[in-house]
Amino acid sequence: MRTRRSSQPLSTVQEKSSAITTSIRSKLKDIEFDVVACYLAQDGEVELESVIKSLFCSHIKVVVPIVRERSMQFTLIEPNSQLVTGKFGIDEPSDSKIVDPCTIDLVFAPLVAFSSDGRRLGRGGGYYDQVFIDNTETVFVGVGYDFQQSDEFCTHANDKALDAVITESGWRVFCTKKLLIDEELSFGC
Repeated sequence: MRTRRSSQPLSTVQEKSSAITTSIRSKLKDIEFDVVACYLAQDGEVELESVIKSLFCSHIKVVVPIVRERSMQFTLIEPNSQLVTGKFGIDEPSDSKIVDPCTIDLVFAPLVAFSSDGRRLGRGGGYYDQVFIDNTETVFVGVGYDFQQSDEFCTHANDKALDAVITESGWRVFCTKKLLIDEELSFGC
């Protein structure tokens, strides 16, 4: 999946990212959040720059993940943040302003694969899982492409399940009890 994702032409990534971010921005315009976690794309991941800009315009705090000493933290990113290449070759703000992950209302997480029942396969480090496994308040949304759906991978008890996933085809909602996104593609908890 990673090879297929990273081998997509840039024009395809941009086209699919545009469809996905349009859907995200449309859904978020009527929902009030204080803090939203996004990521800075690499390796063919869905690009969220336009979502981040929309959140800035709505005066919502945006945080992005950084990895320090084998654990993930979230740092505030602002419109004028200077970016540097961090661990794993991922851009991050040069000035870290760490935010408590319990204050994050919504997380958009990249993925390698997702299942029809809301399981997420990440890069294998378990970073998102470590931060959010016991957090039942934060809405956890995977961001990927349709071709990343697969039921042929294993997860463990300490893997964080997705509340929803967004692809170029739209939203798939797995857990509606806390999710503010009520979409026709709901699959229950």
